[in-house]
Amino acid sequence: MTATTLVTGGTYLLELSSGYDGEAFYLDESVLNGPDVLDGDGVDYVDITPVVQNMRISRGRHKPLDVFGPGTMSVSISVPKTNRNYDPLNTSSPYYNALTEQPGLAPLRPIRLSRNGEYLFTGVVTTYHQTYTLDGLTSYNIFAADNTYVLSQGSLPSTATTSQTSSARITAVLSAAAFTGSTSLTASPTATLGAYTIPSGTNVNAYINRIQQAEQGRIFCSRANVLTAQPRIGTTLAAPTVTFNDTNTETPYDTILVEFDQQTVINNANITIEGGVLQNASDGTSISQYFTQTEAITDSLLSTNAQAATLASYLLYPNPKPRFTSVSTTFASLTDAQKTALAPIEIGQTVEITKTFTSGTPLSVQQSLSVEGIDHNIDMASGHRMTLWTSATIVLNQFILDDETFGVLSTTNALA
Repeated sequence: MTATTLVTGGTYLLELSSGYDGEAFYLDESVLNGPDVLDGDGVDYVDITPVVQNMRISRGRHKPLDVFGPGTMSVSISVPKTNRNYDPLNTSSPYYNALTEQPGLAPLRPIRLSRNGEYLFTGVVTTYHQTYTLDGLTSYNIFAADNTYVLSQGSLPSTATTSQTSSARITAVLSAAAFTGSTSLTASPTATLGAYTIPSGTNVNAYINRIQQAEQGRIFCSRANVLTAQPRIGTTLAAPTVTFNDTNTETPYDTILVEFDQQTVINNANITIEGGVLQNASDGTSISQYFTQTEAITDSLLSTNAQAATLASYLLYPNPKPRFTSVSTTFASLTDAQKTALAPIEIGQTVEITKTFTSGTPLSVQQSLSVEGIDHNIDMASGHRMTLWTSATIVLNQFILDDETFGVLSTTNALA
């Protein structure tokens, strides 16, 4: 494959599967003792980067209580009308599979985008739109999604479950759904789920969202399309992957968003497990100031009322606090090292953002935040721009005996 270099961004490679293996041996088609082999060399990928105008990626979520939807990518390309290589109506296209009489470039074909060898998105094509125009160009709009979309299209048979951790339940659900994709499940989940039978016809992804609702962690597909489950969000020992500031000593940003509104307030939480008793947690002081703002879960998969009570307390956010909700930057302002660190950042990793001021108090605000969502806008003419959506976190330091700093017990050191 021949990658395309974007001067201000890096080297990008957008590959779209043709849906068949050009090196495989086909009866009555291939030549004996020829180059084709019985097992082929894998599905062929077509480099379509040279004809791309724009690529947009959106993964994760904007707010901590939002549901994780499929990660998506959209691609805009245009070619002269004389170039019909990507035309699904063109049976003489080099990507047309004459054996099956199917277009090589079509829906549900794998697609992947990398920068300097690091994948930014991997998924399948959901829509392949083509527009013929009279100005001599043919345009294509390709829309793709990761395996969360695949799971949202499937349903489960009636499935009995046992009392098990959230990660074990995900494994059981994926097995029942005959899911063949890669997974990365946390070894230390918070929630234990009850032995509830899953009704026949239950949507796979809808049920996984119920698991996430009980765990209150993150369940998403990584940039390499690996279904990933992380434990309940809270403190972290992870050092910042990227540090942003506006003093030119770290990664620069050009925009910070601060969302400070009542929608983040939860001062009353009601959690009921299947067959259980409602568990409530509330904050009277917050209610008197912000009225009652309720988060209610009436069919939690948690196994006990005690766990439901713990979750109700966890969900309380009685006093809104201003924080950096998102941060954006353009690669044209970054060094190569900064681009390399930022481009492959993943959901759940930690960033640090510092904003300085010329007046008021304080003159500097620094916040450590978890990454909840990632947006890429890659325009082959104007460059690469990224936005990270965040949630609050507390970064702890490991407790190290006899260390001058980390050997002192305090609120910022942890024993493990």
